[in-house]
Amino acid sequence: MKKPQEICTIIGSSLGFIGSLLIIIFYLLFNQLYFLYRKLIFILSVYDLIQSISYLLPGHSNRIFCRIQFELITGFATCAQFWSASISFISFLKVVKEFDDKKLNKIQKFLHVAMWFISITFILLSFFVGNPEESTTYWCMSTEKPIIIPLYSVNWVYIIACFIFYIFTIIKIRKIIKLNSQGNYGPKTSQMSQVWIQFRLSLIPLIYILIFIPATIRRIRTLINPSANDIFSVDIIHSLFASTQGFWDFWIFVVFDLEMRKKIGNCFSCYSKNRQNAAQLDIEDYKNLRNETFTFSKDLLNSKESERKSLIQNDELEKN
Repeated sequence: MKKPQEICTIIGSSLGFIGSLLIIIFYLLFNQLYFLYRKLIFILSVYDLIQSISYLLPGHSNRIFCRIQFELITGFATCAQFWSASISFISFLKVVKEFDDKKLNKIQKFLHVAMWFISITFILLSFFVGNPEESTTYWCMSTEKPIIIPLYSVNWVYIIACFIFYIFTIIKIRKIIKLNSQGNYGPKTSQMSQVWIQFRLSLIPLIYILIFIPATIRRIRTLINPSANDIFSVDIIHSLFASTQGFWDFWIFVVFDLEMRKKIGNCFSCYSKNRQNAAQLDIEDYKNLRNETFTFSKDLLNSKESERKSLIQNDELEKN
């Protein structure tokens, strides 16, 4: 029988996997990677997707599988967390500092290099120092202080930076909305569209913070008293929400995105219309085929009747 933590891990990871996968599919399907902010979300969704799969890997009692899962979670969770902070920073530069997309593209390339450097550093550190074992949250993690303290310290540096960028970005967005409502800030429609894009991007740090708080509480408790059992309720919350960022991102950047909703609606509308047209064509083809069959049968009967009459006439002529 599965433990509650195991069930919560499967549910949370499945939601994160589905959300990330749908973002990737829709962005590729509608060719959305030309837009900088959607490219950033696409990259984050790839990391979240791999992270969600990592949480679902089986074989935790096997030391090799446990090590593989631990390294994957460490690497791609670090990537996702750093990239969340990077998105918050880029949103801050776009809204508050008013950087253009050309500058932001250069910055995001540099951030990508920095992200992989930090991620690989933690993977190597966890490989040589970490001793992974199955935790109460179902996946394999290390309780070694040389890996846990640096990992969680860096993550909280990300969170604090995200929160600072979030505050400045929201203040500027509120100012833009106020000026726009008074008609003092450029073309209203295009400006407000950009504002809501940046507002959605600025929500990522909040998701990040809410997901990471239960994990931090568990780790602090473990470091203070390693022999104590984890708080059950915190354990459950951590298991459920640890890998759900892709799920929340799907709601923010697909469901609440008017342009994406229109594209998806048009896609399903076109599909439905094509199905109706195909069905209508099938009905018309059936009618035409039925008419042709009826005409052919009628002609065949007429020809048979003519042939029969001709034979009767020939017989009568022969008798005469």
